[in-house]
Amino acid sequence: MIRNQTAPHPLHHVLFQAGLAAPCHNPVLKAVAKRMKQRDKPHKLVIIAIARRLITIANAVLKTGLPWRMSSAA
Repeated sequence: MIRNQTAPHPLHHVLFQAGLAAPCHNPVLKAVAKRMKQRDKPHKLVIIAIARRLITIANAVLKTGLPWRMSSAA
């Protein structure tokens, strides 16, 4: 299937929603979001940064096969 290159990938929406919700439920990511907001970063940039952190965490869990611990992602 050929997809229009300007249309967002379906995964983008899911990652954006995860980045929006994660700081509410994860104290480590909440601290990251708070630091970025204190530096006057735009809200969307904060959400995307959190989504990227979630991808990094997921990749580390898949690579090591170990469960993620809250203290390991800061």
